[in-house]
Amino acid sequence: MTDSLAENLACIECGAVYPLTYRLECDACRGLLELRYDIAGLRAAGPGLFAGSGLWRYAPVLPIADPAHRVTLGEGGTPLLDCPRLARELGVRRLLLKYDGANPTGTVKDRSSATAVAAALRFGYGATSVVSSGNAGSSIAAYSSRAGLRSLIFAYERASAPKLLHMAATTANLIVYKGVYDDLIKIWDRLVEERLFFDCGASRNPYKQEGKKTLAYEIAEQTGWAVPDVVVAPVAVGETFIATARGFREMREAGWIARAPQMVAAQATRANAVARAFRDGGAITPLKIGYTVAEGLAAGDPGKKGEWVLRLLRDGKGLAGDAEDDEILETQRRLARVEGVWAGPTGVATLAVLTRLLAHKQLDREQTICAIISETGLKTEGEPPSRAGIAFDFDSLRRLVAERLA
Repeated sequence: MTDSLAENLACIECGAVYPLTYRLECDACRGLLELRYDIAGLRAAGPGLFAGSGLWRYAPVLPIADPAHRVTLGEGGTPLLDCPRLARELGVRRLLLKYDGANPTGTVKDRSSATAVAAALRFGYGATSVVSSGNAGSSIAAYSSRAGLRSLIFAYERASAPKLLHMAATTANLIVYKGVYDDLIKIWDRLVEERLFFDCGASRNPYKQEGKKTLAYEIAEQTGWAVPDVVVAPVAVGETFIATARGFREMREAGWIARAPQMVAAQATRANAVARAFRDGGAITPLKIGYTVAEGLAAGDPGKKGEWVLRLLRDGKGLAGDAEDDEILETQRRLARVEGVWAGPTGVATLAVLTRLLAHKQLDREQTICAIISETGLKTEGEPPSRAGIAFDFDSLRRLVAERLA
């Protein structure tokens, strides 16, 4: 397996450069850090640099050099689904769905959990921790168990039952917190400074975020390096959006793709701080939020990551939008009936926002558009269909079949 081409950590604010150590912010200005790679080496090697399958196929553009530290449950390599029937309903030329519900714990979080837990091993930690509204908790717990590490998982009290069951199965240390993500994350982030555990949160750790960059590389490979015109990514704190945008940037700088897609940030209306700031042309104003069916997007104060998303949107001529809970649930039903994809509300928020942006004529319908579907529907809960059974004889069964298929 090829070694990592990661060269250093760089501050996105002042440009200060640091070695590849465990560092969460810039010493000089407290700005966020991003990993930088040998782009000349990427250009010279070409896409033939990648070998194997799954997420670690992209080891050269990930920050874990030692294969002994690379943790996997078989994540990555998820389907890129061409959806012609739904495209016709939406009136777009071509619609692609990057379905990350096919990952081992049913969520895009597995990409960042793989690199977060691998980095915990690399830097000699024995325990991990995360504050989660659901998916991140079950994912970090599973990958920590896989790596032989202890995990301390703080889970949202209104997280869906399947997610809580999964967390309880994979960690001995599940703590359910009152309130929403914003209520706990700031004090938990302060505790990170004591280095009692490895930071697997979304706020600052560049090693965790990096795994989601593989979304861009997979989409590029799966389209034969003719990337979509538009990619719609979910935004809570902003990890998926930032990492995907940077993956496309790296490929463009290396000459592997002719241009990067236009990036669209998708939020739930009940947690739309980034979309609101983008629309108003101002700075982000943190929101006091309640519940949204898109649990994974329930962050009212995205902090410095949200500011980073806003900068990328404005510098890259991107677009941001949001969708109400009822629109998200209708999109969930529509996607299942039209294309057979059962995704969770968090997962389909991108598609709900895309539907709204198309209705408002903010996107060109003649483009190829890709939406990231970030979770399976099998980890969410809702009102089940009636369990009342029907007793049949041959005639009654035949009548029912004839009626239903008429």
